[in-house]
Amino acid sequence: MRTSHRLLLSALFACAALVGPARADTENETFTEVDGYFKLSDRFRLFTSASLTKSLNEGATDSDLGLYLDVLALRPIFGGRLFDADVARNRYVWGRIGFSFGGAHEGTGLENGYKERQFVFELYGRYPISEGFWVESRARFDERTLSGTRANRYRVRLGLDKQYTVLGKDVIAYVRTEFLYDTRFNALNQQTYQVGADIELTERFRIEPYYRFQNDTAVEPAHENRFGLVLKYYR
Repeated sequence: MRTSHRLLLSALFACAALVGPARADTENETFTEVDGYFKLSDRFRLFTSASLTKSLNEGATDSDLGLYLDVLALRPIFGGRLFDADVARNRYVWGRIGFSFGGAHEGTGLENGYKERQFVFELYGRYPISEGFWVESRARFDERTLSGTRANRYRVRLGLDKQYTVLGKDVIAYVRTEFLYDTRFNALNQQTYQVGADIELTERFRIEPYYRFQNDTAVEPAHENRFGLVLKYYR
């Protein structure tokens, strides 16, 4: 088996190994999201997002709405089009700025009724490696306020993905890991590990099921299992 395929399979098995029996220190939740991508020009795109998170432990729900501007920068200089609908996949580097607001649900120290708003700044990078695999990275800064209290976050994400064709449809399998620094705790307290697939339904619609495991040393419960589903529309 080739080296890159071994790497992807190893990451998939590692994520699967994180799924274990429910424990008292583990939060289990479902996450649904609807995203819209609206191309404004070859350089700019509008991104809208609406999501709902439900705790399977407590039954509580949280929602979030966001509006962002994507600034699409450096194109690959070889290979032509990579993906018709998602123009960001045809860029080596691109950025995102925007604003979101919603409810907060983060465990110890936060009560029901806390509200969250944040300005978001992101920088993405993608680079091809052997056998059709791409390495992706993201640096993100959240200028965040929780009920009037500043709580900024700094994130770094790394990932690996590859595009396949299944029954005539594009499927992009990926694995990702992210590390987060929270100024509330002055600590690099959160690590997440995610595996999923971005699946073409039609020319305009895609769906992304995923599983994410999160470890957080600053809150209780310390661990989180998330089963997510994202519906994406491109225009």
